[in-house]
This record gives sequence, structure tokens and C-alpha cells, in this order.
Amino acid sequence: MDLQPSKADALQSIAPVLAQALRQRGLGHLVLLGRIVQHWCTIAGPQLTAVTQPESIRGRVLFVTVSDAIWLQQITFYQAQLLENIRSVLGDVPITKLHFMLAMSSSRQPILSPPEEDLEPLPLTAVEEQQMQEGTASIADPELRETVRRAWQRGWQVRR
Repeated sequence: MDLQPSKADALQSIAPVLAQALRQRGLGHLVLLGRIVQHWCTIAGPQLTAVTQPESIRGRVLFVTVSDAIWLQQITFYQAQLLENIRSVLGDVPITKLHFMLAMSSSRQPILSPPEEDLEPLPLTAVEEQQMQEGTASIADPELRETVRRAWQRGWQVRR
């Protein structure tokens, strides 16, 4: 009969010790953030989980990144429900407000937006070509000028 605890049991038993050590060092907010991240799908639901991510806690505010600007506008309507869900899942927590911010770089891709490498370069109109020539003529470095031209062309591509 094997009386030694399994590795999973040993790891689970260390979690409360680690949480206590973090709290003693004034890092209890990290423990709370970890619990929120762990239960975010239950708190936010699958639709909001796909476009949001809890990032940090400062004071009594939970900072949540949102993957795109449209959801950023809409998510504010969910704040009260999310706060209620946090309390219902985690009990009495010191979070009193959620602050939503646009994610600067996100690994999540919008569902309706094809990856850039799938876009075929579209020919520029004569007006666009002239604007690009005039707009980049003053750039002395040829590599930089070409980079700006490609970025400009992609910008027109995305708008079409």
C-alpha cells in the first residue's frame, strides 16, 4: 500500500501555503487576481471570456483588457453583472469597480477579420498612388520609404 501523497495532492496542498505567504508580504491582490483568472469563464461567461482578460488589481479596482474597441464600448453595460458574478463565485471580495481598457497587443484575432497575410495586395488607384508618392518623397532612407509605402497600401486595403 502506497502511503505517499501523489504529486497532484502535494501541489494542491501547497496552494494555501503559497497564498498565505503572498498575503503576509502584502501581495494578497495577486492571490485574488489568480482566483479571478481561474474562474473568469464562470464569472464572465463564454462570450465575454473570448474578448476579455482580467489583468491586474489596484486598490479596489479590477483592470480588465478587452480585445477590440467595439466590445470595449459594450462591456461597460456588463459591469454590475460581472461584479455580482465575482461575488457569487468568489464570495465577499474587495473589488468595487471594474476598469476596462483596450488590449494593446492581443493574441486573439477578431473572428471576422482575415489575417493580413491572406490579403492579396490590391492595385492602387491613380489618386492613391500619387498621394503615396508625394507623402513618401521626403523620406531619404529607401528601406523606410518602402516600409511606409507598404503600410499605407495595407491601410487602403483594409478600408476597402
